[in-house]
Amino acid sequence: MKSWPPAEPAYTDDVVPSHHYRPLLLATLCALLFRIAAGAAESPTLRVDPAVARGPADAAVTIMEFSDFQCPSCKRAQQALSQVMKEFAGKVRLVHKDFPVPTHRGALPAALAARCAAAQGVFWEYHDLLYLAVPDFSRGDLVRYAGRLSLDLESFTTCLDTRQFREQVEADVREGRALNLRGTPTFLVNGKPLVGAQPIEAFREAIRDALRDTRAR
Repeated sequence: MKSWPPAEPAYTDDVVPSHHYRPLLLATLCALLFRIAAGAAESPTLRVDPAVARGPADAAVTIMEFSDFQCPSCKRAQQALSQVMKEFAGKVRLVHKDFPVPTHRGALPAALAARCAAAQGVFWEYHDLLYLAVPDFSRGDLVRYAGRLSLDLESFTTCLDTRQFREQVEADVREGRALNLRGTPTFLVNGKPLVGAQPIEAFREAIRDALRDTRAR
């Protein structure tokens, strides 16, 4: 069995300076450092994994959510996201993107576990449990959450211990770095950034603007 938690991946070098994680800055650390490269003509094309997406594939609006399961601001954003998905049902697709912050020791294991749950068709249910449980992300915790969802535990633990979906998580991080994304949560609403745990009205406005832009084409 490999060591737990998984060793820090190579992509963590210089992603977020350590001084941004001092206790006095914890409430805002996840939304401080986002920027898109100046002069870029357009954002890179981002892949969509149907296993970690909800809403119709042909929805007029796609929200890409770059998040970290141990990020307090990501957790706070979930209620607003859930509400707008109901209000704009059929018009919005939400796509999860992993961007585990290196100083959040449980974030990468949680991301890997959520992907293992996705392999059994219950990504969003497991995703919601993780945000309820943050930051209790030991291996035993992650397996226990799988048990609560009646997953095949043998398959789940094998998936988790072999880090089966490590490449998928790192692919998301590479996409975020290509955008010069530096913090979580960051949302791209039809490509336009919305940063941090915004109030629900900010999400509503961004979605309405995207719908108007779509109709105007």
